Amino acid sequence: MNLVVYALYTLALLFQLAGAALVVMDVTQSQRNMDAFKGKLDEAKEAREEHLRHLELQNGRTYPGFGGGVIRGPSFPTATRELFADQLGPRTRIEREALTDFVSAQYSISKRRRWTGVGFLVIGTVAGYAGSMLSVA
Repeated sequence: MNLVVYALYTLALLFQLAGAALVVMDVTQSQRNMDAFKGKLDEAKEAREEHLRHLELQNGRTYPGFGGGVIRGPSFPTATRELFADQLGPRTRIEREALTDFVSAQYSISKRRRWTGVGFLVIGTVAGYAGSMLSVA
């Protein structure tokens, strides 16, 4: 009887450790995906700032015109430049790519591995309970 109880406890421990390892791998992958997503969002913010600086340089710029005249380029208020940078700049493209990459990466983890880890934890818990019941009896 003692051998059966020891075997059940050992089996429970092995299943729980295997399940925990698979769950930890899943969590680690999710954290890496989130870090990459945040990095891309930071890149998008920097691209927006660079675009705003470029728009600022172009704002109200003058060009030499015909016969010695001057052609004045368009001048936009700061709020309008910010709208341009948000809607037409590279930021939206980078954010869209970051979101697409993040969602794709979240599902790159196989469902079989994810649910195998959960199943191992459940089997280990049931085996541990059975071992406990047998040790009491």
